[in-house]
Amino acid sequence: MNAPPARRLRVLVNPNSGTKGGLPTNRAASDDVRAAIASVLPDLGNDFIITASEEEAIAAAREAAMLGYDAVIAAGGDGTIGTVACQLLNTKTALGILPLGSVMNVARMLGIPRDLHEAAAIVAAGHVQTIDVGEANGQLFFEGGSVGLHAAVFGKAQEADAGRYHALLAALWVLLRYRPPRMILHLDDRVLTTRALAVAVANGPYSGLGFTVAPFADIDDGKLDVVVFSRFSRTELIRHFASIAFGRRRFTAKTATYRSARVRLEGVHPLPCRADAHDLGVTPVEYVVRPGALRVILPASPGQALEATLSGES
Repeated sequence: MNAPPARRLRVLVNPNSGTKGGLPTNRAASDDVRAAIASVLPDLGNDFIITASEEEAIAAAREAAMLGYDAVIAAGGDGTIGTVACQLLNTKTALGILPLGSVMNVARMLGIPRDLHEAAAIVAAGHVQTIDVGEANGQLFFEGGSVGLHAAVFGKAQEADAGRYHALLAALWVLLRYRPPRMILHLDDRVLTTRALAVAVANGPYSGLGFTVAPFADIDDGKLDVVVFSRFSRTELIRHFASIAFGRRRFTAKTATYRSARVRLEGVHPLPCRADAHDLGVTPVEYVVRPGALRVILPASPGQALEATLSGES
């Protein structure tokens, strides 16, 4: 019996992953990634790239997909994973994940552990599943989008994360002045008009600082979870998000959740909107799901119809 052909894998490492507000949150270095991979895939060879820029990561991932690699392994945070994943959409090249970031929403929603050696073992096993990807006004996203108060606040928080701490005062000012605007939501099967502090459009359960915004969202169901925060005071919304941070699942029944493959949001006045860490400007905005657009190496889950191996089709 002939042995199966060796898999072609490329590892892309972002050496700058694992910081928040300029402070280190993950001590793993490139040598740790190399050691973790070598412990389970000793025949990987030298296709191990420490990227110097986002442009280099894009070019290396795109090249691997064009050359028919079985997988590109992104070692970094959610930003690195998103950058690499965008180059692999609708190709046969799967995405592997080695978590090096601070929050790791994507890894958490896919069941990939933070431990490098455990994550490397998942890559070595090679079980692949297709997952959905979102798109909003041309911007791809993997976690979710937001419109309204938390989109405005998350934008300021992202500035603080980059070391511009005065943005925290701006975020506080937004919280104090924000009033629930009237929004119109166009879903697959209905049109809703509501006054809401915020609306979240979730591809998976987690976004931001590990907020469990949509605890029942599935990343492979061909739908987006649209969560409307319409009966919250500002204080209640802050308390709610504090209770669901870092993957916790304490959530309030005050939210209303709808599932739709497409949602268009309009405001009586322009409202800030985002997708993952990307600023989309202001409403109107349309979020759509791209079902099964990305192949990802995941922990083995016997019995799931979407599961496959790197040598087969999903």
